[in-house]
Amino acid sequence: MLVGQAGQVVLQITDTLMVGRLGAVPLAGAALAGNFVMFAMYFAYGSLGAVSPRIAQAFGAGDAPEAGNCARAGLVLAMGVGIVIALALIAIVPSLGRLGQPPEVVAGTGTYMALLAWSMPGALIALVLGQTAESLNQPWPVVAFMAGAILLNTVLNLLLIFGLLGFPALGLEGAGWATLVARWSQALAMWLWISRSQVMKRFGIFARAVDFRLLNRLFRDGLPVAAQDVLEGGAFAVGTLMLGWVGTTAMAANQVAISIASLAWMFPISLSLATGVRVAQEIGAGNRAGARRAGVVAIVLGTSLMAVCAGFYVGAGHWIATWFTPDPEVAALAGILVVIAGVYQISDAIQSVSLGALRGLIDNRVPAVANAICYWVLSLPTVYILTFHTGLGAAGVWIGYLPWMVLTGIFFLWRFLQKTRPLKKVSS
Repeated sequence: MLVGQAGQVVLQITDTLMVGRLGAVPLAGAALAGNFVMFAMYFAYGSLGAVSPRIAQAFGAGDAPEAGNCARAGLVLAMGVGIVIALALIAIVPSLGRLGQPPEVVAGTGTYMALLAWSMPGALIALVLGQTAESLNQPWPVVAFMAGAILLNTVLNLLLIFGLLGFPALGLEGAGWATLVARWSQALAMWLWISRSQVMKRFGIFARAVDFRLLNRLFRDGLPVAAQDVLEGGAFAVGTLMLGWVGTTAMAANQVAISIASLAWMFPISLSLATGVRVAQEIGAGNRAGARRAGVVAIVLGTSLMAVCAGFYVGAGHWIATWFTPDPEVAALAGILVVIAGVYQISDAIQSVSLGALRGLIDNRVPAVANAICYWVLSLPTVYILTFHTGLGAAGVWIGYLPWMVLTGIFFLWRFLQKTRPLKKVSS
């Protein structure tokens, strides 16, 4: 699952590396469009957040037909959510110029954002198919299909961004076409594999009709997860818009820093997903102690890994930033942001992995309230003050979230430990 998640990050990094060769304005355009797309992805991933734990619980309980039912309902849900999100993103395109962003950035962003929008249904179908395989202990084929998507995306980027081998040089728009084709190709390839795999056949994923009552339950269970992710993603999206108020250089540097930081974030994110699956499997099997052990081990592992990443980013932030852009001003600011991102790593591990463990317990409503308080009541006012009233500028956006993320991570860890305490024996 870690390798599969790394593939998602590599797709983003590949696009940033190649678009960065075009200059600060296209890079800032990718950041502006990516801001809305990532916000949409937060909602989409959250609304599908109950699918993987439900499949894993059924698998842990030895109920293969129910695992297949959950996967089938999840696929229909993914298609519906993907189409709604695509339409919503396209509706936003005409309003990009009203958000106080640099005009030269807005001018080249609309088509790229529309292409990313129509890639969303394919991305979500691939997500659910991948989560299905991972929840049924078949993660490695998911890695293979992700590797194929990365290769296809890279080749298409070279052809369509820069106009190699006689193809038109489309610049930022070419990156959008590459992403669209790569995501839908990955979804189709995974669909064909699961429909023909003998290992997956016993789950009957495509053998029966969709249970719409189950689909409705998955959606209702996923809404609190979506709320958590939207609250977090929305707060970061507002922070990115603030960077647009600072200027084009700040937006471009932020895009570089996010791409670099994603290299480290893939560890806690993938551990969070794996922890949710393992905790759900143990709960499905009736093993409360095993669920607690899986969560604690994952949190310790994640914290240890991210301590190493933190040291690397703090020590080499500026050097890494120069790989992504030839613009010295953008690289200098991005280097500062990467150093700040290094400070994030340990708290991010505790927060992400603890939250994944809670999702394995289908405990979503209280964490959603905690995210609302953390990001909207506490973080955004701090971000605004640090960015525009202390002289920190772009660095203030990154620093402002940190103290409240630490407190939220501690709360999630405490809640998981409370929810998995050994049950008291009733004396006879």
